[in-house]
Amino acid sequence: MEEDSPPDTILTPIVTTKEYSFNFESLFAVVISVAVWRSAYTVIRLLLPNKSAEYCCRIITFIHGLLVAFIGINQCFLIDSPFDHPDWVTTHTQSLVMLASLGYFIHDLEWCIRYQTEEKLMMAHHVYSVFAIFRMLVKGTSGAQATCALGSMEITNPFLQLRWFIRSEGLYPSVLFNAVETTFMIVFVAIRIVLGTYYMVIIVKQPKNDWDFVLLSFTIYIMSWLFLINIVKYLLVKYCGFDKKKMRDLHNKGS
Repeated sequence: MEEDSPPDTILTPIVTTKEYSFNFESLFAVVISVAVWRSAYTVIRLLLPNKSAEYCCRIITFIHGLLVAFIGINQCFLIDSPFDHPDWVTTHTQSLVMLASLGYFIHDLEWCIRYQTEEKLMMAHHVYSVFAIFRMLVKGTSGAQATCALGSMEITNPFLQLRWFIRSEGLYPSVLFNAVETTFMIVFVAIRIVLGTYYMVIIVKQPKNDWDFVLLSFTIYIMSWLFLINIVKYLLVKYCGFDKKKMRDLHNKGS
């Protein structure tokens, strides 16, 4: 009786699959992000040759505000409040939002330096934004908190740009201008001051937060109050008649 031979062995090559992940915090990624915003700005300038450089730049700012606000605010409503879980690992979506904003702020900072249209506070805000977003991008955690805060703060920006567009088209003074301006101020106070104070308290009391996240949060919180002071000054000039010359200068500068 023949001995049973072992079954034939089919040699199948072992295929290993390597997962490729995009390095969002790499210099290459940042350069690509800046290039995308710069290219969009260049295209808008070509499509609107009769509009000023500032007009085209504000269109980019308007688009950035809408996109980041929509995606960022969605990160505020996860399975739980992101401010209760600063140790959550940053997701690809959150990294993409921060990378997009980082590229935008680098582009806009360069534009502001070139054309000298903004005051020191806004320039400081842009420098801070570049540093803070890059820090959160490379950190790898707290991305949900960062994108939620970023989206919430950027929701005021489209109203500010719309206000500027209305005035640049000669619709000032008008009911439409006053409505947009009032909406911007209400949203600014509600989000950056009232809600910002609430979350600032949560951030400070949260023991899991790193010192750098607390410091970055406190810095932008103080900047929000400084912007509010400028808004109050504007209201005093506009409605109380203080310093008419400064009022004209504010309008001419597009603030």
